[in-house]
Amino acid sequence: MKKHFLLILIAGLTSCHKPNYNSIDAPWEPDYKVDRSENAILNFEKQDTEKMPAPGGIVFTGSSSFTKWQAAAQDLAPLPIINRGFGGSTLPEVIHYADRAVTKYQAKTIVIYCENDMFGKKKKTPEQVRDAYVALTKKIRDKQPDVLLYGVSLKPSPSRWERKEDVIKANKLIRDFIESDKNHEYIDVWPVMLKNGRPDGSIFTSDSLHMNEEGYRRWTQVFKPILQKTA
Repeated sequence: MKKHFLLILIAGLTSCHKPNYNSIDAPWEPDYKVDRSENAILNFEKQDTEKMPAPGGIVFTGSSSFTKWQAAAQDLAPLPIINRGFGGSTLPEVIHYADRAVTKYQAKTIVIYCENDMFGKKKKTPEQVRDAYVALTKKIRDKQPDVLLYGVSLKPSPSRWERKEDVIKANKLIRDFIESDKNHEYIDVWPVMLKNGRPDGSIFTSDSLHMNEEGYRRWTQVFKPILQKTA
């Protein structure tokens, strides 16, 4: 009886860490070429030819909030950051380039930030954003089953504040998925980016979308202690 109970308990605990990779909304096809950032990837490959990062590092992948964090390696030192954010990329683009710009590094940790999916010409629901995030993590897990993943919340950008409810919903759906996945954590950047319940304009550049030095200082305060725990 005790053995039977133990088996049930183990099965129950295991099931808590089985992520649901199934889509929860209709398939979404990009209305753009997913290889439109080929030059950026070629540049990464040129850098790798000159000096390949050591395995076991921390790969940043995703869109321009990572691309423009040029000082990430210095800000987060001595953590071994490999910043592979490119352009204004979307999750379908990161998926397309995952083999060449993410899993090839055999990182210990991968940090994902992608904000642009809901803001293109073609409508995309929060559920479809969640599905794209899930598809990316599955692609990564197929190559690196035990890698530690961090999903960063879509940030509260002033220029996109009118869509805040969609952003909040997408963040919740992604967070719910992350909580079902072993070795997967959520990084919430909202608390350090708001002032009186709205985006703090002082941490953004003139486009009200990208962050200035103060914005990245706040991100550093959030990211560094989290990443240091598992470095």
